[in-house]
Amino acid sequence: MQIPWLLTLLVLAALTIAGLAFYAGKLLWLLRQQKQQHAQQSSKEQQQQLKNTLYVEQSIFTICKAVDAGQCELSEGALRVWVLLNRLPEQQQGPLAEDYPGIFQMYQTVKDIPTHQARKQQDKQTISQQDKLRLQAELALKPQILDDTTKLLQRFKPA
Repeated sequence: MQIPWLLTLLVLAALTIAGLAFYAGKLLWLLRQQKQQHAQQSSKEQQQQLKNTLYVEQSIFTICKAVDAGQCELSEGALRVWVLLNRLPEQQQGPLAEDYPGIFQMYQTVKDIPTHQARKQQDKQTISQQDKLRLQAELALKPQILDDTTKLLQRFKPA
């Protein structure tokens, strides 16, 4: 009588081990699937980040080219370029205020001046004062801004 009990226990043990092995295999397969999905997602994110960085670099180049050619006001160009420079990945930024002092100073001058609808809602005297301040800054900073745009054109020149 002990042999049937022993055999029953062995069969139950074998079934338990087989069930646990199947479960472990399934968990390993799910883990592998999850790692593959994570790698794909990470790859997509890197590609998107590279695409965004390229777009920002191209935009900086285009704006600097327009500023350099006189097709864009210095204050508008500086404002737009400064915002774009700050959208670059940190490893590409460096000390922006030191690298591009003319653009930085112009940005500091015009960043708080309202635009679009907010500008239209101001009285004419305030708008005139803001324009005067902006134009004086453009005149004073023009050589530095053009020097900065030249550096940026070299830095972001398309391949």
